[in-house]
Amino acid sequence: MYKDKDGIVEDSFQAFLVEGADFTKEEEYPIQKEWMVPQNPPVKVMPFFKAITYQGDLSDYYIYFYSPDGTFERIRRNPKKYLQFFKRCKGIIGFDFSVHTDMPIVKQKAQLNDNLSLSFFFAYNGIPLFPNCRGGSDSINDEYLNAFPKHTYIALGVHGFVQLKEQKYEWRLWIAKLIEKLEPKGFIIIGHLPYDIIDDYKDVVEFHLFDSFMDERNKEVRSHAN
Repeated sequence: MYKDKDGIVEDSFQAFLVEGADFTKEEEYPIQKEWMVPQNPPVKVMPFFKAITYQGDLSDYYIYFYSPDGTFERIRRNPKKYLQFFKRCKGIIGFDFSVHTDMPIVKQKAQLNDNLSLSFFFAYNGIPLFPNCRGGSDSINDEYLNAFPKHTYIALGVHGFVQLKEQKYEWRLWIAKLIEKLEPKGFIIIGHLPYDIIDDYKDVVEFHLFDSFMDERNKEVRSHAN
């Protein structure tokens, strides 16, 4: 075990991320608290890879991470470095390091834990948070959902994930499960969610829809083409 010159053990696995956390019973995912979540939905959102170089005022923007992992891997490596940056923003939408059901279960759990731990760290240190709910295999989702507060806004990134008939069916089941388990006040949706899914549940939960960065870019390309 490595100790520095003062005899202090090095925190090589970033235990500081979950200081102050309560944990789920089995896997010990850090629990996101109700007080961390804003009472009102976002008005403006921006992807991290755009925000980090943005020269304007970020105080009205919630920053999201629905993009390739490499665009925000730097935060996982050195989260404390970005604390002051996020304090310039309105808040964040929880982290979204990739979780795929064909990953080994241990890798899925590790990614889910990193998403929750980083989200908890920034929220606990004063950054308003809309928890991002990206599940994995069915066998681990019940425990994972115990890490989320009830009756708050929950964020979902759907860009590129609801294209096939099978994907649409899976998202319908996932949203139904979230409603049953978390009874959310509303969903913050980044990307295109089919309107027939929204129509099925709009009487029991709010839907707040935002274009993804790719949607915005495609619109801009089409406008120039015309």
